[in-house]
Amino acid sequence: MTNYDVFNGDTDGIFAWHQLRLAHPRDVTLVTGVKRDVGLVGRVEAGEGDLVTVMDVSHAKNRKDVQRLLDSGATVEYFDHHDPGELLEHPNITYHINTEPNVSTGLIVNSHVNGKNRLWSIATAFGDNHMDLAMNMAKSENLNEDQIILLKQIGLVVNYNSYGQTVEDLFFPPEEIAKAVKACGSDVFRFTEQSDIFPTLLENFSADMSSAVCQEPYAIMDNAVIYTLPNEGWTHRVMGSFSNHLVSTNKDLACAIAVLNSDGTYRISVRSSINNPYGAGDLCKKFGGGGREKAGGVSNLEASELDKFKEEFDRTF
Repeated sequence: MTNYDVFNGDTDGIFAWHQLRLAHPRDVTLVTGVKRDVGLVGRVEAGEGDLVTVMDVSHAKNRKDVQRLLDSGATVEYFDHHDPGELLEHPNITYHINTEPNVSTGLIVNSHVNGKNRLWSIATAFGDNHMDLAMNMAKSENLNEDQIILLKQIGLVVNYNSYGQTVEDLFFPPEEIAKAVKACGSDVFRFTEQSDIFPTLLENFSADMSSAVCQEPYAIMDNAVIYTLPNEGWTHRVMGSFSNHLVSTNKDLACAIAVLNSDGTYRISVRSSINNPYGAGDLCKKFGGGGREKAGGVSNLEASELDKFKEEFDRTF
């Protein structure tokens, strides 16, 4: 029997995986990648008696491969907060899915393990831009101000590291981050001390965000804004963090960050406003992307479609 753990390479995927395995240890084969690698389940070749656990990966984008695994005799357990599309009816699959806007996969797992080692889920909430929720959870743990700041930084920089067209664009491969997280055990703060990962990410996160906030918007609407950024390493790295920053600093604002790809298309990150956290995923689906109510993305928008995207974005928000 082989156990496969498949998870997104961002804060939500990695920390949800770690919290689950702290509560339910298993020897596993890891399958992860950059945040936009939506076909991770397709990498798994499992058969009779194998267990595949999937976290923070769109079921809608992986449904055919999930069916393939079930047909091969594998058992699948699925934790996620994205729109799942049509669920499969099969005795060997168990779903833990909640698509409410203020729910992350980490919070789903936290509930599943009855809050054991929940500081990891608080870091997840910070990284996934559930700031008010994360702050309330942190205060309920009687953390001091310095600890809360550090927990927030951990969540933000691991999430920042997940954005890139390929793993080579990242400072650290997600599997390396996952292994460093595993070495921390239940002590989330150990992540800041055990290697050069945290200081490297924090330094570059700060530098890239400083560059991002100096950019001029492409379009400004009543309650929304769109930025277009050039095809440079820092723009691909920072697009998700910059999106989250914009909506966190103005809770009535929705935003889209469109970064030019090397092939002339645009990679887009969309956020609904915090005060009206709906519509991002449905908007992105119209252009071949996906997501959830609060956040979504498009991987390859033709440049000729950018004005049409702007019109749909304006209608949505």
